[in-house]
Amino acid sequence: MAEEATKKLRGRPRNNDKASLDVIQRIASRGVIRRSSDTPLWVQLKNALADEIGRHALKPEMRLPAEQTIAELLEVSRPVVRAALDALSDQGLVAKVPRRGIFVTQPRSETSFLTSNVSVHSDLQARGHLVEAQAFLFERCAPDEDEQRIFSLPPDGTVIRIGRIYRSDSQPITHTVISLPGHKVPRMEAVDIQGRSIFEILNTHYGLTAQRAERWFTAALAPEDVAGRLEVPPGHPLISIESVAYDAFDAPLEYYRAYYNSDVARIHVSTGAFSN
Repeated sequence: MAEEATKKLRGRPRNNDKASLDVIQRIASRGVIRRSSDTPLWVQLKNALADEIGRHALKPEMRLPAEQTIAELLEVSRPVVRAALDALSDQGLVAKVPRRGIFVTQPRSETSFLTSNVSVHSDLQARGHLVEAQAFLFERCAPDEDEQRIFSLPPDGTVIRIGRIYRSDSQPITHTVISLPGHKVPRMEAVDIQGRSIFEILNTHYGLTAQRAERWFTAALAPEDVAGRLEVPPGHPLISIESVAYDAFDAPLEYYRAYYNSDVARIHVSTGAFSN
């Protein structure tokens, strides 16, 4: 693949931006698209392009090469390229402009995990805290009543269930049980989740991204098992959080139930301008 990266291509559009073409050629020369990988080719390509956007090699308003050009350089099919670009578009990283092409956009801003679709892991890290995630449960199992209802699972459906304690600067802050629809994450139980954000795993291994989330908050007293893991007395006041995150097709992707200890970190919510 590397040797072919600079070959002359059939039907290459004359208006390809040279800088973005150079980036695609670098991806080809590095051989990051591997057919031997368990990760689908389109997910590999999407992640490679997202990385280039993240480090500003592909800058906002830069036009990407045509699908056919990318396909020939990377020796993949056009449907692979189209699926990768569609996923990037769903994430808001590129925009398709009719009769003009596909352009890099500004990444979507992310704020607090309590008021947006970022994870607690990512949000605390972004704020400069040392974050640790300790798993106490990781299994594929039959869904409970809530999981079956939220994911609309058939009687023989499964879920991946992950229980984690998140620590912020060594202090337990959140007791979380995360559920994922089993049919969307095949063989996830074999993935190493140690120290990794679940959203990052969904994106990297399955090309799935949470686009929005709905969350509900109630006051709660710590059950005995939760209290032990959060290192607080049983009955300690906590905030109970229930959340459903949705993918690019507005289908439920992640369901989690959590207990949050606001003694460790206060909840911060920003609002826009008020109007009468």
